[in-house]
Amino acid sequence: MTNWTDLPEELLETISKFLHSRVDVLRFRSVCTSWRSAVPFPSFDQDIPPLILKLPPPFGVDAVLSPATICRMEVSFLNEDNSSSSSKSKPKAWLTKIGETKLGKLKFVHPLSDIQIRYSPITLNLLDLRFFSITKAFMLKSLSGLSLHGINKVLLFPISARCIENELSILAIYHEGKLGYWKYGDDSWTLLDDANFQYDDIIEYKSQFYVVDRWGTVSWIDSSLRLIQYSPPLFGCGSRKNLVESCGDLYVVDRYLDGERKTWNDYENLNVRGLNFPARRRRYRCNPKAIAFRIHKLDEEWGTWVDVKSLGDRAFVLGVDFSISISSADFCGGKGNCIYFTDDDNAMAKGLSSDSIRIFRLEDRIIEKVTTLPEYSDVFWPPKFGSA
Repeated sequence: MTNWTDLPEELLETISKFLHSRVDVLRFRSVCTSWRSAVPFPSFDQDIPPLILKLPPPFGVDAVLSPATICRMEVSFLNEDNSSSSSKSKPKAWLTKIGETKLGKLKFVHPLSDIQIRYSPITLNLLDLRFFSITKAFMLKSLSGLSLHGINKVLLFPISARCIENELSILAIYHEGKLGYWKYGDDSWTLLDDANFQYDDIIEYKSQFYVVDRWGTVSWIDSSLRLIQYSPPLFGCGSRKNLVESCGDLYVVDRYLDGERKTWNDYENLNVRGLNFPARRRRYRCNPKAIAFRIHKLDEEWGTWVDVKSLGDRAFVLGVDFSISISSADFCGGKGNCIYFTDDDNAMAKGLSSDSIRIFRLEDRIIEKVTTLPEYSDVFWPPKFGSA
């Protein structure tokens, strides 16, 4: 049998034509030397104009769809040092988010704070890095680069859609609970449920889209945009629900807050110096903070919800534009049986400070700032070397 490292260059070039992002090209090139030599390094210096999306009301602004990839990043020479040592330790890998600048250049971003990482504790060469994609994430941003207020979650529809004209359509949760669909060129949003404005999260799971509302009812969306109920209501007392796929199963994370959630009201467009600027006239209380979490898993055989007491070595990471499950064994830092999250998602337009990132430990049900716990915070790139 031919070794996969010996695949003919012509075949590798053909495969590379189906890689639609620079991150995918980098991952392809990181496999081995022969694959790296067969596919040229992607250019990051050309100015590629993004597709301008003229979003209809209630937003009515020009925006761009900003894709990113949540990755497990390995540093190869650090793992070589690890493999030569007498005692086997955890792999030198970290969780990061990779996006692109306006000029198409690669940038590292903290997955939860969304702040661009502009430094590294060690000298890095991209040839020394291996990227393992965990999930894709999308944000709608203004032409100035700020994420649009009022958009809570965005996914491409269908899953295979490409970000090019006439093929782009999106599913979004906006205005704190409306579930809508918009196709490039449409004059208005299509509401998938005009009787329920209480949707919290939407994810892709087993090649289908699933949504959860504030009562914990999970539904899936078919190709004709119909909602089909998948689970009974959870009737949890929490204020916000997240969907997470972990080891092939679907979970609902119920977040308990210390106050009522904010409400949104009156979105207008202002023309500021000739540019469309999304004005936000909002009335809301001070952002409530999480005080507890409960995790539930659906027993599909009996159609009942099961309260999950432990995640084992798994950890859930709840971002504004993604929710994932990771194994602590796959990363240099971090521990399992916990939830990484941030409270102040309203500040994502400008990025959060690392002080806003929290961790909830299931074993003692305590919430703490991740900056005070290096044994947990070092799961993210860049780590503090010496503590990892």
